[in-house]
Amino acid sequence: MLMISRRIGETIVIGDIEITVTEIHRKAVRLAVKADASHLVLRGEVRDAIEKANRLAAESAIEGLPLPDPGKPKPT
Repeated sequence: MLMISRRIGETIVIGDIEITVTEIHRKAVRLAVKADASHLVLRGEVRDAIEKANRLAAESAIEGLPLPDPGKPKPT
């Protein structure tokens, strides 16, 4: 992991994504992210919640499906 120090107004560039420090408070830093609309930009906890919901949905969908009968021919 790369650790970089920045001050207010300073920017980090990752590929074509720019991240600028806009505010620094005692326990928080406010960042501005400039990215093309083709990039999905999420906070980590939002991404984690989406992944968890997707995993649970996939598991429940699989549990509800009947197991195929190996002796039965597949429908065409």
